[in-house]
Amino acid sequence: MHTTFTLDNNIAARLKLLSHLHNQSFKFMANEVLQAAGLNLIESKPVRQDKPYRIKPVHLGAKLSNLDNVAEVIAATESELYK
Repeated sequence: MHTTFTLDNNIAARLKLLSHLHNQSFKFMANEVLQAAGLNLIESKPVRQDKPYRIKPVHLGAKLSNLDNVAEVIAATESELYK
C-alpha cells in the first residue's frame, strides 16, 4: 500500500540512521520499526473500556414561570428588584 505521512524530524533521523546501519531502505526500516515496536506494543495493550456516562437527575423544585418569552421574564425580574 502506498501512503504519505509526516514524521517528526527526530524520528526521521533515527530511521535514516537505522537504515544506514542495517544497510536497508528507509521504507523497509520504517515498516520493521512499526511492526516490531509500534504496532505490536499497541496491539498487546488491553483496550480501555470506559463506563457509560450517566447523568443523575436532580429535582430543582417547581418551575417558577414560563421562560419562553424573554421580554416577559426580564420585565418580571426587574419589577421584583424594585419592590
